[in-house]
Amino acid sequence: MAILFILGFWSACIAGLWLWKKELFISTWNEAYFADTPVLIESDDWGPGAEFHADRLQQLLDMLARHRDTAGRNAVLTADMVLAVPDLERIASEGEYRRKMLDADFPAIYQTLKDGIARDILTPQLHGLEHLNGAAFARLYRQDDPRLAAAKATADWWSDWESLDSPLQGHYVDGSALPTSPVDSAEAQNIIELAAASFQRMFGAPSVSTVAPCYLWSDNIEAHWSKQNIIAIQTAGYRCTGRDQSGHYRQDPPIIRVGNKSRFGQTYLVRNVMYEPVDGKNTVASAIAEAEIAYLQAAPISISTHRYNFTRSETECSNAIAGLDRLLSAITNSFPRVRFLSSAELAGTLSDQSLEVINRFNGKRWPALNPARGQRKLGAFLYRLYYRHRKLALIGYMTGLCLPAWIICKTGIKNG
Repeated sequence: MAILFILGFWSACIAGLWLWKKELFISTWNEAYFADTPVLIESDDWGPGAEFHADRLQQLLDMLARHRDTAGRNAVLTADMVLAVPDLERIASEGEYRRKMLDADFPAIYQTLKDGIARDILTPQLHGLEHLNGAAFARLYRQDDPRLAAAKATADWWSDWESLDSPLQGHYVDGSALPTSPVDSAEAQNIIELAAASFQRMFGAPSVSTVAPCYLWSDNIEAHWSKQNIIAIQTAGYRCTGRDQSGHYRQDPPIIRVGNKSRFGQTYLVRNVMYEPVDGKNTVASAIAEAEIAYLQAAPISISTHRYNFTRSETECSNAIAGLDRLLSAITNSFPRVRFLSSAELAGTLSDQSLEVINRFNGKRWPALNPARGQRKLGAFLYRLYYRHRKLALIGYMTGLCLPAWIICKTGIKNG
């Protein structure tokens, strides 16, 4: 009798939750769920740098080559490319913004990038023509702005331009004064067209995916990306359109899920594992915990790790590579059916999970990923509700629905 009462109570609770959150349940269920877990390694800011950057990148790629997925593919670095840096001498003499290009002016690192592409260990992705606003940079340079003192005093400043004052690093906004102001549409079109053409010249194929410097972009930028056939946008789970007077980011929308669409039909991707050891806050242990949460939800594991982790001191580089090595070992040893992908390849899979994985830059092909179905999908669906919606989790504990949900989740993973 007690069992019937409990089952009746749970049924009533589920019916009430359905009436309350029907749209949420349907939209969450219709998201992509993976039986073969995609693992992405997203690394921003690669591009022009000192010659030793080529050696550091080579060390990183050699480590990635030791890791293989269930299809036999190496781990793949999605290298988010900055194509140019300021030409300080010409800016000083000519008064206008001038740039140095990756392929023409930094041959050592450019060749290392191309070698990584050929070995299928690196896939380039457009980050930006620069990682700053060129017109604003030239203006501040002429004005002897103290924020550019290091740039003027250091011959190879561009080797660590990540140390530039943070508001000045936005590409599609002018951060020389707060609040930031977006670049006008004509200028946005010019820099995106030049970036797209330069990227294709350098790497032999267009970038069909991108990630904006500092995650600062807008509908206007998405429209210009769309004209360049960019079909996927990498995010950190939100979009920032600018910074306010105090320097805080303005988020619009504040929450983005993997597979959500932009106004122009582009697919949003989401980074969900942070590994930034030089910052001292994203450890191997925390990254493994975040990867497990993504796996439980049958979601892609997308690791964010910026260039500066590997291009500062030799000790920091060695530690960062060793830590990423341990992180990848933990993922491949702990989770079955892991698949290494680039961002553009994941976007293609999200559009049609029956399609084989194709590397556009070297022609390599890999089997299609299997979607999660049945109890594995149901368990992952419940995990997504649990991790995303605190009220639903609390209701689960209060009503006891957490017990059958837990059984479904655990058996789903075991049988999935």
